[in-house]
Amino acid sequence: MLDHGAGLLTRPVNLYDGGFYMTPMAGGLRCAGTVELGGLDAPADPRRAEVIERQARRLVPDAGARLSDWLGFRPSMPDSLPVLGAVPGRPGICLNFGHGHLGLTLAAVCGGVIADLVSGDDPGVELAPFSATRF
Repeated sequence: MLDHGAGLLTRPVNLYDGGFYMTPMAGGLRCAGTVELGGLDAPADPRRAEVIERQARRLVPDAGARLSDWLGFRPSMPDSLPVLGAVPGRPGICLNFGHGHLGLTLAAVCGGVIADLVSGDDPGVELAPFSATRF
């Protein structure tokens, strides 16, 4: 999080090549979006935040002091696909997780698939690529 002073940005901005967003918030300019696969108990690698900060300052040179660092966990799968579908051998139990940074984007679509499965309707989607047994 960088101090964004007089509101340098008024809406989220994505640096596509840098793989992160800059989002103006009440507490400053949040610069986030990369993925670090370090484990649940591993400390954050400071190099990730340093790269983001360096790129953000290149685009917004008037940004103020670095206010804080933040690390959040996302349920991401090794192949970047969610786990979606019925649990083999457990009638009535379905899985819908592992969407990584796309949880809100995929929520309605995947929720509809699960609703179809639970109600016995054909979801119209081939679910084998999303099966928990693919690993």
